[in-house]
Amino acid sequence: MEQNIGDSHYYQIITGYITDLEVYDTRESYLNARKLAGRPDVNLLTIGHLDLVSMANSMKITSAKIEKIDYDTADIEQYFCCKLGDKVIEGAFCRTFFNEGDYVEAVVDPLAGGSYFAYALRRPADKLLWLHPYATEGTEAGNSKLNIPILPRIFLIGAGGLGVFTFFYFVVMAFSKNNFSLLLMAVMGLFFILPTYLFSSALKKSKSGSAIADKIFATLGYSNPKTFDIEKEYNVFVDKLFDLYKQYCENHNGYLATDEDTYNEFIDHYIHQQSEDDSQDDILLKQYLRQTKKIDGIQWAFFYVNTPAIPSYINVIHTENHDDSHGQ
Repeated sequence: MEQNIGDSHYYQIITGYITDLEVYDTRESYLNARKLAGRPDVNLLTIGHLDLVSMANSMKITSAKIEKIDYDTADIEQYFCCKLGDKVIEGAFCRTFFNEGDYVEAVVDPLAGGSYFAYALRRPADKLLWLHPYATEGTEAGNSKLNIPILPRIFLIGAGGLGVFTFFYFVVMAFSKNNFSLLLMAVMGLFFILPTYLFSSALKKSKSGSAIADKIFATLGYSNPKTFDIEKEYNVFVDKLFDLYKQYCENHNGYLATDEDTYNEFIDHYIHQQSEDDSQDDILLKQYLRQTKKIDGIQWAFFYVNTPAIPSYINVIHTENHDDSHGQ
């Protein structure tokens, strides 16, 4: 949980086969199920990024009402509860398309009452990784996303300073001389402040990341968890698919089509195509695409490239052999 970030740099891992899986499409149904199971009350808004998830759901509903359109207002997350051995695992992912009997490695933190909350779930058989909402990159992963040379930076800072001075100077002059036409000059100062504000906002956004992701990737053994961005790793497959799509368009249309129907035709062709040249990753990627193609609104679930070893200092509970141990 986010409040535990300062207590430890790592979560725990529980491995085993999924049993007693229950999936809940809404926060209310999940909380009701917890209550019926006799588990203590929990404030979901204090766990990870579920406060952001709640805001996103509210914005979807509000937007649909304002625009008066028939819009899918299903929550962007699903909750689940299952068991690994005798350990009760709870969590929230965008879409929970893992199944009973799957062998998984869950990255967890204890909850009051003896259950565990999962921030990530890795299924080694087909190299799938489910992540907690908005926890896809470390806190330093975006530091290089926005690289503005020093002279434009100086100009923007100077413009902002001039704008602030102009605004307050003419506001004071307008009220001291009872000449409110000078307020127009104060408004001019705001135009100098605007570029600096936009720059600062972009810079802050470019350096954003997730402390939850830091802990997840550190627990799973990634060498530089704070700079790791799993979407960049997944882009290896995205780039490959795009190259294959271009070839497909050239063979069928003679040009690169940009419509959704053509792309869906290509995906259907690709996932059912078998080739002797397919690597194990190719086979698993096609399987991943077949699984996710018909799942609406899927996010934060990735087919991963590398499988780092879980560090020996991570507390790992192996429920598949009923032998609790440290390391693997």
